[in-house]
Amino acid sequence: TLRDVHFSHDGDRDVLRGVTATIDGGRTVAVVGATGAGKTSLLHLIAGLVAADSGSVTVPAAGSRIVFQEPFLLAGSVRENIALGIDVPADAIEVALAVAEAQFVYDLPAGLDTELGERGVGLSGGQRQRLALARALVRRPAVLLLDDTTSALDPTTEAKVLANLRAALSQTTVVAVASRPSTIALADDVLYLDNGQVVAHGRHDELMQSVPAYRQLIEAFEHDRAAMDAELAEPIDAGDRKSV
Repeated sequence: TLRDVHFSHDGDRDVLRGVTATIDGGRTVAVVGATGAGKTSLLHLIAGLVAADSGSVTVPAAGSRIVFQEPFLLAGSVRENIALGIDVPADAIEVALAVAEAQFVYDLPAGLDTELGERGVGLSGGQRQRLALARALVRRPAVLLLDDTTSALDPTTEAKVLANLRAALSQTTVVAVASRPSTIALADDVLYLDNGQVVAHGRHDELMQSVPAYRQLIEAFEHDRAAMDAELAEPIDAGDRKSV
């Protein structure tokens, strides 16, 4: 629960202004807004990484875990990167990897004991994100915060991860910053931020009908996604191949 929360990075300009919202336990909520709307700052407040200038942020006693868009991995084994110094049973790691769609680790040269380079050198961006998600899941948080955590995954894998989270974490509240329309549509609710304020909180389809600015933002996301997909699918001509 957030009540009249104000937050600024420099004490001068509010990044979040009078944010009030109640997120029911066990729900999956997408935090949506344009660049600079305050989405990441909101997650940092819920995670306790920063403190509000005024207002209150209440999180269940079991606490929260946040997974960043660019996760940090240590030079060490896959197992060490998931456990991070705590004793995690093998079956708990197995379940976390399955939920995060990170079973690729079993195909690595030494499986869970494969040594990773600094910052996970040798893994793709999506693989690093899924390992970081598994690291959060083994700690069984009451609130799981995803800061565009699945941005490096293809839409099909992302949908699988979100479906797994919903099935495996029925008691966990998931709050996810998202900009991919397909991800947003999968959430139970949407918290729409604009210029540091909560403009609307409700179901995606309802907001598409009742909030013109939200609909325009989603249409812009869809346009950007279509343009990106077209660029990735465009064949490289002979001249470009020679210059690579």
